[in-house]
Amino acid sequence: MQNLFSRDGTKFNGTPEFNDAGKPVRWVNVACDRCHVIGGQRLWVMGMENGRPYSKTGFSCWTCGNTGIRKTVKERLYSEAELARLNKSASTRAARKAEAYRIAAEQAEAARAANDSEFRAANAEFIAKLDGLDGEFWDGFRESFLARAKAPTERQVMLVDAEVAKRAANASSGFVGAVGDKATLTLVIERIVGYQTAFGAQYIHICRTSEGNVVTYKGTANIGATDETVTLMATIKEHTVYNGVKQTVIQRPKVLEQA
Repeated sequence: MQNLFSRDGTKFNGTPEFNDAGKPVRWVNVACDRCHVIGGQRLWVMGMENGRPYSKTGFSCWTCGNTGIRKTVKERLYSEAELARLNKSASTRAARKAEAYRIAAEQAEAARAANDSEFRAANAEFIAKLDGLDGEFWDGFRESFLARAKAPTERQVMLVDAEVAKRAANASSGFVGAVGDKATLTLVIERIVGYQTAFGAQYIHICRTSEGNVVTYKGTANIGATDETVTLMATIKEHTVYNGVKQTVIQRPKVLEQA
């Protein structure tokens, strides 16, 4: 009698049965998927916990009656020649499928590249501005914007333009006066940060002169509101560089005029 094999190529040792078409078959047990041996006892499984099946009911398996076998099915057996033909056909189908997948992937990549090129061309000015902005926030902003590949919103344009303008102004900032001098300064208050200490309210005023120089004041005096223009007399306390921006720090300000 000729040798017989299961579909995975395992040699069959035994006496086969034959189906209605006269083909050799064998009976195969299908394991139950609703129970498992837990603690030496086969129990109905409720689910998985930490990668292991668990049962908190203690119930026997109603699916297989605790045999561990869900059902028994007939499995076709093949001669060596039949198995070779099946494997050849399967290999051919797999190669065709892989080739079709490769072609589809190449076409999808070409389409993606074309869309990306078109998107970048249409938004070249905005992307160029983003390329000039460094820092963790702007790196993430740029990455997200390019990944979404959608035209910038009005709010995004305003945000980027404001940051570009601020950085341009900061780059041109220089020191004002000499340390220890008293100076009369006309400033636009750009930002105020207030906070409480054990000695009461403290304020940090970030201001700018008409020449674009950054002037800061930290103390208890409130010299004005955001966007106000104030003229004051103060002492130049020190010249510092913060985040690459030259800043003049003043102390003991006395407001002369507010607008």
